[in-house]
Amino acid sequence: MKLYWAKVKDGARIPSKRREDAGYDLYPCFEEDWLEIGPMETRMVPMGIASAFDPGYVMILKERGSTGTKGIAQRSGVIDSGYRGEYLCPVTNLNEKPLRIIKEQAQKALDLKEAESFLLYPYEKALCQAILLPVPEPEVQELRFEDLQDIASERGAGRLGSSGK
Repeated sequence: MKLYWAKVKDGARIPSKRREDAGYDLYPCFEEDWLEIGPMETRMVPMGIASAFDPGYVMILKERGSTGTKGIAQRSGVIDSGYRGEYLCPVTNLNEKPLRIIKEQAQKALDLKEAESFLLYPYEKALCQAILLPVPEPEVQELRFEDLQDIASERGAGRLGSSGK
């Protein structure tokens, strides 16, 4: 099993993780001084990296604890083993003020009043994490719906909320 990372853009950071961590830290990579995401808006944030890994695996992008607690939600993110393009991280700003992923020098140039009108997230900090997981390869068989219903299940066809929990 091998995992290969490549920089798509100058300035990109190769993802890293400690042995005890589940996910690789991914960092934003863009040329502008900041990337702004309005309240309740989702934007694709470029990461500047690409990967290759064995077909029996999938890379799942997830939010970090430090972003989730700030109302920065990382939305869907499934990277298939055959994808060789740049990683893009879908980020939703769940806050009432605009979110700026901002480079350090640009943040220093903001006056205090201007800075208070945004949620500022440091460009130099990891924005999401990537978790490499095995993909099972079960034998697939089509059944008639009636035959499927005969397979034992405690829940059966119970829908959302049917467990009463």
